[in-house]
Amino acid sequence: MSFSSTLTRFFSVLTLGFLVCIGVAAAMEDYGIGRQWIGYFFIFITFGAYAVIGLLSRTSDMYEYFVASRTVPAAYNGMATAADWMSAASFLGVAGTLFYSGFEALALLVGWTGGFVLIALLIAPYLRKFAFFSVGDFLAARYAGDDKGRVVRLICILVTVSISFVYVIAQIYAVGLITSRFAGVEFGIGVFFGLAGILVCSFLGGMRAVTWTAVAQYIVMILTMLITVVALVGFTGKGASERYAEAGPVSFPEYVRAQERKFFADPAESEVRSLYLREADRYQLLIDTLPSSWAEGYEARRKNLELARYDGSTFQEIKAAERVLTSFPKDPQEAKKRWSQEKQRYLDKVKASVPHFGSTRDDSGLSDWGESLNFLAVAFTLMCGTVALPHLIVRFFTTPNASQTRWSVAVALACILGVYLASPWLSLMAKVVVYENLVGLSYSDVPNWVAAWSRVIPGLATLQDVNQDGVVQFAEIGLSPDILVLITPEIAGMPFFLSGLIAAGGLAAALSTADGLLLAIASSLSHDLYYRILNPDATAQRRVTMSKIALLSAALLAAWITSLQPGNIVVLVGSAFALAASSLFVPLVAGIFWSGATRRGALWAMGTGFVSSSLFLALTNSSFMALFNLDALQAGAFSGVASGILTIPLSAVAMVIASLKGGRKDEAPAVMRVLRLPECE
Repeated sequence: MSFSSTLTRFFSVLTLGFLVCIGVAAAMEDYGIGRQWIGYFFIFITFGAYAVIGLLSRTSDMYEYFVASRTVPAAYNGMATAADWMSAASFLGVAGTLFYSGFEALALLVGWTGGFVLIALLIAPYLRKFAFFSVGDFLAARYAGDDKGRVVRLICILVTVSISFVYVIAQIYAVGLITSRFAGVEFGIGVFFGLAGILVCSFLGGMRAVTWTAVAQYIVMILTMLITVVALVGFTGKGASERYAEAGPVSFPEYVRAQERKFFADPAESEVRSLYLREADRYQLLIDTLPSSWAEGYEARRKNLELARYDGSTFQEIKAAERVLTSFPKDPQEAKKRWSQEKQRYLDKVKASVPHFGSTRDDSGLSDWGESLNFLAVAFTLMCGTVALPHLIVRFFTTPNASQTRWSVAVALACILGVYLASPWLSLMAKVVVYENLVGLSYSDVPNWVAAWSRVIPGLATLQDVNQDGVVQFAEIGLSPDILVLITPEIAGMPFFLSGLIAAGGLAAALSTADGLLLAIASSLSHDLYYRILNPDATAQRRVTMSKIALLSAALLAAWITSLQPGNIVVLVGSAFALAASSLFVPLVAGIFWSGATRRGALWAMGTGFVSSSLFLALTNSSFMALFNLDALQAGAFSGVASGILTIPLSAVAMVIASLKGGRKDEAPAVMRVLRLPECE
């Protein structure tokens, strides 16, 4: 039996087994087994399956550990590539972002999908012609120079580790959210619990284990997405149509448009937003009157605590006064930071709900040029970033030849299409569910899912009766985009096993990408830094050992940073794409298609792109800028992600000028001749 046939047989059995597990979970709920046990069931079953595959794939062979012996068939490499790339941002964050940003968020889908077309045209088949282990290998060979590419490799290591580290934090954050909610543990514990699942997939078997677990994880993802969308359409369709029965059956888009028109004209919604605006103005007044506003606030809270201690207050009242004082900013600098964040939070709430279909229009009926430019900038950055992702490029080295690499990219694009066609439907159904089951509900009837998610991280799910009318308005609902997909079945009142199923899919998305990213970091440190620069005489076994040490160290550091709750998944992932696009896209593409690109040009391009992108991301991050008592730049909803529209051309200009002004012109021919040779199968 051939290798491909064996793989087909194995993963067919795994698919059938997962479908059986879904049926078992549904039966468990029918028999009255508690929700927490259903959550345990999905988490431990999927973790267990990945652990078994990881253990069966363990290896100490260098070629198997770093590039899976270059024997992965195109179809399975495509599935693994799709799983490695479709992170928690794709599975969870996209639908949540579409829910809140509507048309504007389609830039994410356009950019990420278009990036795979560029990969097939510009990168994948060319890089596979070389027997490389990492991005640094190609760049060091292409831009060798007198030092044999050592400086280029060092810069590439810095860029690769930075990109992958930011990206992996977002994945571990998603793992922490899911395990915390469905396993009933604190967020920090959930992060390290999920870390164990990540390591068991990648630590022992490297690329070999990551490849086969990623295939299994893609199967879980696609089945979860399709089952969820079908279930939501069937479960919610009847209620939405009955609401407008007098007008005959309506489609989901028509229903959403009708609800949006009603909300925009609702005086209660306008009242809530005016109250939010008043709160934003209050915080602005506090900021404008610093430091006296801080001193007055601190003194008032200190006196309240003294009065509570000496006027016979109860123990609970004294402790409450202490908490009020300790939660107050420690100094005027911290006050400005926190009050600025609160002001921005209220301003975001003031904004009217974005129409789900179509872009925002100005008074003249023309599209707002700022929004249009931001849309194109985000799509452009994500397309270029996809081409330059280090953990994705490594996938091109695992197939038998360049032709198989090209086919694997086509398969990956088809696999991604399945999820991305479902994501807009999922966001639409989430809006139908919220409009139908939550808006207009009495606060006395709100189910306990709000409290359950608030225990994971405060603020993930909030309902606040701002205008004190006892009824939930849309403007009073605060659901994090990161959990919207996970929470939708609970809002709809659907069987809980569907929530557990979505949790399994979200875990698969986060784990698969985290495995690939950690392996990219480990390979960069062990192969590019340790072997190629520090110890060229290291044995193959030593290199594998160093990779495992680097992988474990990076995973623990990333988990610790994630436990500090860094924030929105899509923003973190977008930042990683912006860094990759700005730093590596130009040197990679120029190295393949422009023989005049030189070592000096590559160094200037990588350095200029990395520094300018990092600076732009920092300047648009409100938390970072508040540390320096400054206001963040505002440049659109995805301002940091859109930075590539400026930084990629800047990197290209640096490449061209530095290459034309200096550097040896005979650097490229040997490498370029290999790139231009026809394939020999």
